[in-house]
Amino acid sequence: MLFPRENVAARVESNLTDRIAASLRDEITGGQYALGDVLPSEQVIAERLGVSRTVLREAVSRLKVEGILSSKQGRGLLVLNNRRSSVLRMVPASEHDVEEVLAIVELRIGFEIEAAAFAALRRQETDLEEMRDALAQMRQAVASGEVLIGVEADLRFHGAIARATRNHNYVSFFDFLSDLYRRNLLVSRSKSAKTKSRSKYAQAEHEAIFLAIEQGDAQAARLAARTHVENTAARLRATSGTGKQVKAR
Repeated sequence: MLFPRENVAARVESNLTDRIAASLRDEITGGQYALGDVLPSEQVIAERLGVSRTVLREAVSRLKVEGILSSKQGRGLLVLNNRRSSVLRMVPASEHDVEEVLAIVELRIGFEIEAAAFAALRRQETDLEEMRDALAQMRQAVASGEVLIGVEADLRFHGAIARATRNHNYVSFFDFLSDLYRRNLLVSRSKSAKTKSRSKYAQAEHEAIFLAIEQGDAQAARLAARTHVENTAARLRATSGTGKQVKAR
């Protein structure tokens, strides 16, 4: 077993809370409630959504922080805002939801390809040093089978590429995607950990991206990044048995 049971349970509950918060947010901003409307009781909502009241309360607390809901003593939950936010939100995929993880891989395609190309043109020695350190840590993690350490090193590597673009928007978008990346990587690495050769293939793909960036070859960096993301999807399909195709064109 790759992760302690309590850690798996915590991740599952956190992801469930994310989904319940998203479901309630969609109901409220989708026209089902008007401003000032009172939601049904917690018990009614929890039963309808098939979750515990603890999970529901955590989801509701998030909507309170967002200014969507408010608690009024004696009245219950009131709708303070039923307009859709212009802020981008995405719910991280469950480690068991390979289809959703593959959808995140599709999102990574364009971002990682162009980030690698810009990094090849604009990288500085400090960026290359950070990438080298991350690659070394990833190499050690592959050899020892330490999935979590490998995932964090993988994130360091891609974060260094984003910073090497010298474009603050790439850095901001990578920061936004970091949690999605982490879930994505955890699924990919945990499912392929039993087959060490697959982890070695992923390591070789990262090395190819780094080499192209180090040499300042934008086209080679694009190709290496494309190969890595497409192969990540292929490895996920192979371990999950899904036939979903992910292709960058």
